[in-house]
Amino acid sequence: MLSMLWRYFLAKVTGVRAIRAKLKQMSSALALKTGQALYQEALIEQKESMRRTPVDTGALRASHETSDFKFVGNTIEVAIKVGGPAAPYAVTVHEDLEAHHKVGQAKFLESTLRESAPFMLERVASRVKLI
Repeated sequence: MLSMLWRYFLAKVTGVRAIRAKLKQMSSALALKTGQALYQEALIEQKESMRRTPVDTGALRASHETSDFKFVGNTIEVAIKVGGPAAPYAVTVHEDLEAHHKVGQAKFLESTLRESAPFMLERVASRVKLI
């Protein structure tokens, strides 16, 4: 009887280990798919921000750059950057609410992200096939 219980216990422990390993594998795959989905959504946001960006020479619009996703602790991050050496005046143009632009608007990146924020989780989940 004791031998039978021991075998049952070993089977349970082995089963638990296999389940844990499978869950860890699934978790890694889900994180990767989520990062890829978030990156794809960020590219859409970048495109809309570029559409809203004021244009004089075109350098500011062309300076948009979306980074690949990265893991920071338990967080997946993607960054959309505008400006850099090609357009060091990006912050000034973005923040100047008094400027009148023939093409584009102030807060071109911020407004894009604020409008999309309520829908982003659902959009990413849809790409990952969670819904």
